[in-house]
Amino acid sequence: MNGGEVFVLCIIALAMGAGVIKHYLYARTRIPPTPRENPEYKNRITALEHRVQTLERIVTEKGYDLKREFDEL
Repeated sequence: MNGGEVFVLCIIALAMGAGVIKHYLYARTRIPPTPRENPEYKNRITALEHRVQTLERIVTEKGYDLKREFDEL
C-alpha cells in the first residue's frame, strides 16, 4: 500500500467511527430516565402515596363502616 491508499482508508475509518459515535450519543439521549432520576416522577409518586394514605385513613375510621351501612339501607 502506498501513502494515498492509507490516507483514504483512514478517512473512511474516521467517517465510520464518527457515525457510530453519533448514533450512540443519540440513542443514549433517547433512553427515558428512571423514576429515581426524574423529579417529575418523584413528585407524582409522592402525591399518589399521600392519596393512598388518606384513603387508608378514611377506610379504617370507625365511622366509615357506619356510614357504609347507612348508605346500603
